[in-house]
Amino acid sequence: MRLFSWRVTVPAFGVCVAVGLLAATLGTGAPAAIKQPGAAKPAASPKVTVVTVTAGKPSELAFRLSRTSMVATGTVSFKVTNLGVAFHNFKVCTIPVPSAAGAKNICIGKSTPVLKHGQSATLTVPFSLAGKYEFLCTVTGHAAAGMKGLIGIGVPVASAEEKLAATAGSSSGTGGGSTGGTSGGKSSGAGGSGEGCPPGVTVKTSGNADADGDELGTEPDDQDGCV
Repeated sequence: MRLFSWRVTVPAFGVCVAVGLLAATLGTGAPAAIKQPGAAKPAASPKVTVVTVTAGKPSELAFRLSRTSMVATGTVSFKVTNLGVAFHNFKVCTIPVPSAAGAKNICIGKSTPVLKHGQSATLTVPFSLAGKYEFLCTVTGHAAAGMKGLIGIGVPVASAEEKLAATAGSSSGTGGGSTGGTSGGKSSGAGGSGEGCPPGVTVKTSGNADADGDELGTEPDDQDGCV
């Protein structure tokens, strides 16, 4: 009896292709994940410069600022605390002055509420233009007595300019002042007139905790009170 055997012949090229595809599938395992575009990073928050402000120290009618020169343009956050015995607030003018002599006792700007002794408030002001901006206390008579000064946004403010700004626009030409610097500020002066109150400040007959001339030791005790 004659036996027949069958042999299936596969072309060499077809075998290579089949083997290659099988090896590729087994070698890589699961299909590669499709890369998704990376999520966009959130935009960085604009930098805010913090300036601490002390009202009423070391003189009653003066400010102490941690910085008054070359403050970066952009948003400035003023952290204001009243350490004086009288009521004070802090206002920043939003229109720059051409020079220190242009500092007045009133302006367009933003201000804190009037603060009693020990109270604090935060005032945030955006500055888009470099320049010298006036700051002052708007309580009647305080700016005229020298409770004001200049802060340089993107520009320097010299000590002589600060002293000139404190007396600019004052009817008497004298008064307190506000000075500062990039590493710290100092304040000096506390003007007064008449009963020891600043110009334009009324006097009442009761109480004398007003830190005017009698409390500061420059005048006799007159038992007055400034409001």
